[in-house]
Amino acid sequence: MEHFILRTEAFIIDAIIVTLLTALVDNILYIILSLLNVSMALAAYPYIVLVLVTMIYFTIFEAKTNKTIGKKIAHLYVSDSEGYMSYKKAFVRNLTKLFWVPIIFDILIGKILNYPSRLFDKIAGTDVYSDKELEVVE
Repeated sequence: MEHFILRTEAFIIDAIIVTLLTALVDNILYIILSLLNVSMALAAYPYIVLVLVTMIYFTIFEAKTNKTIGKKIAHLYVSDSEGYMSYKKAFVRNLTKLFWVPIIFDILIGKILNYPSRLFDKIAGTDVYSDKELEVVE
């Protein structure tokens, strides 16, 4: 379970950030919808906001910098075996982070199938590495 504790710490930090961002967007939308007298029958909008904020946060950070804020603090980065990251790979590897149950199954299935990481890391062709593992090119 390489980097398991550090990855868990990074995920908790990222989950807190995503929760705060989601709450901010939810509250702004609630105010706007209330002012526009839009029916609150759109009760599903918090779930839509959660999905969008989560996927945008993880996908953009990982595709652009190979790190989320949590990974930066935990000194981890994500990439493929060549050291690259794309928006598609970042999107795919983070699909299970939307809710708790899928991420638990993602981790368990990855371990059962003896992958070095999560199932969706395997599908995306990515893995998480320690900053200490970065190859220094001169």
